[in-house]
Amino acid sequence: MGQSRQTDALVIICLFPVLATIFVGARTVSRYLGRNFGWDDWLIYLSLLLLTGQTLTMYEYIIHSNTGYHSSDLVKQTIDQQLLAAKWSFAVQMLYHPMMGAIRASIIAFLFRVKDNRWPIHIALHIVFWINIGYMVSTTFVNIFQCSPIRYAYMRPAMDQDLDANGDVIKHGKCINSLEFIMASCGLSIFMDLIIIPIPTAMVWNLHMEKKTKIAVVVIMSMGWIATAVSVARLILYYERFTSTDKTYDIGLVASIVEPSVGIIAACAPAMKALFKHVVPRYFSSDDSYQSSTNPAKSAPRQSLSYHFGMDKEMASGRIEGLSRDEEMYGMRPLRSVDSREQIISMAGHFPTRTRSMKTGNSEPIEAVPKHVLRSSSYNLED
Repeated sequence: MGQSRQTDALVIICLFPVLATIFVGARTVSRYLGRNFGWDDWLIYLSLLLLTGQTLTMYEYIIHSNTGYHSSDLVKQTIDQQLLAAKWSFAVQMLYHPMMGAIRASIIAFLFRVKDNRWPIHIALHIVFWINIGYMVSTTFVNIFQCSPIRYAYMRPAMDQDLDANGDVIKHGKCINSLEFIMASCGLSIFMDLIIIPIPTAMVWNLHMEKKTKIAVVVIMSMGWIATAVSVARLILYYERFTSTDKTYDIGLVASIVEPSVGIIAACAPAMKALFKHVVPRYFSSDDSYQSSTNPAKSAPRQSLSYHFGMDKEMASGRIEGLSRDEEMYGMRPLRSVDSREQIISMAGHFPTRTRSMKTGNSEPIEAVPKHVLRSSSYNLED
């Protein structure tokens, strides 16, 4: 055979999942240090599992379809070879949309656990949650039933063997327009990204914080935009692939591995504050709190940056709140860590009571015991 880009394609589809796996591993270590595993973590594990399956099926498809070679350099494949490539292609399609849905579900679950109860944030999370569910179900449904009969999607080379009187192939099935479906699903995917990305930014939009903290937030937020940029690139690459006159030489299909890998990396970045604090404690000091207004006399204090992105604080606005309706509905629970008890006692210490000493007869202050907090059934501190 002549010039080949197949090796490049195989390296790309193996490299990015490895990077995603490293980030998921770092996220796991961070969650262990903070002792705050949640639904968002299990969803990212599911996403990584689906990405592994996507990588294996994509690898096999590239090999059996001779992707990366000029079509003019290839010998015509046998029916069995074409069938094998078509089956691997169908497997790739079955995994892609559930995987992307799981990645977004992990991000949404993370934002639910942050517990910002302002109604615009509240509504936005609900909207994108149900849009994502609809996206997963509808795109998977279309992929399964893209051809009639269903087996025609991966059995077409064997089924279309008969010729009519004019020598044309008699088709024994029909399929949807693949290019139109890909463009529509990519557009919806990008639209959901554009809804999700501004939500965490809105959570800290009017807050004052140290310069180093702002830099950290900007870096974390930028990861989401990078993932969206990759989604846009995938749309362009697939359009070029479907309109190319030399489809086998085009390796744009690797974007279906790069996109979810970058998405997993972006989803893991905000959940790694506990690890960063362990590795570089001076940078992530306890002084990175911020205020939501320039007039503290008129504004209630807002959560610290550690609460939003470090997941090691559970106190907000000077009190502990129970599980909200959304958390009960979706099975979420607030982010917390092992230092919760000390923090509650410390905050309760700001409200001393007085008692009379048995020895001196004088009134002496003692520390109040926040029984109503520690005994709250909706907030188990030993989780």
